[in-house]
Amino acid sequence: MAPRSWPDPTGTLISVAPAACELGHLLRLAIDAEQVGATRIHLAVDQPDFVAAVAGLRGQTDLVITADPDHDGADLVDRVPPDFTEVVLDGDDPTTLTAEVARIAAAARSEISVGGRGPAAVPVLFAAIAVGADLLVGTALSPPEPADPVAGIARAAGQRAAGRDDAALVARASGLARIAGRAPTQGRAARSRWHVG
Repeated sequence: MAPRSWPDPTGTLISVAPAACELGHLLRLAIDAEQVGATRIHLAVDQPDFVAAVAGLRGQTDLVITADPDHDGADLVDRVPPDFTEVVLDGDDPTTLTAEVARIAAAARSEISVGGRGPAAVPVLFAAIAVGADLLVGTALSPPEPADPVAGIARAAGQRAAGRDDAALVARASGLARIAGRAPTQGRAARSRWHVG
């Protein structure tokens, strides 16, 4: 195979990593996330009804479906290329996070996907877009329970916490990628690019 150019000129791969949830919610969030730009869904290790989840996702979406390689159901999901690297960063200093993303991207010999956990999510998202990396977002990284007590009151009153569901996180990443001129790659194009299914 010829060496792959990186960053890939076909667009940005946006992966969503939802926290484990019941099957109906998983399918709804996957459909919504795909509609706003997700390319891949990475299932949580503790995702209930794993076999049914994979079957439902295959029937309802074109998303590339992945899980940790050592998961019991790993043989049911798609495999990303062996040279694909995924990095999740923690921290709260935007300058340090930006420098770390730039360092990782400069050292990469192939595609990388970068995400930030908690307060690192937004600075890492901006830095990843700037260096041409693919994006990883989701409630597994940015928990749906914000520390803000006002948001907790709104949630108790039956209102959703703004910006914390998976589709909203994908929409934010997708919008920023489009602004940067690196529109999201859709599932079928990602399957072709990665030679998956």
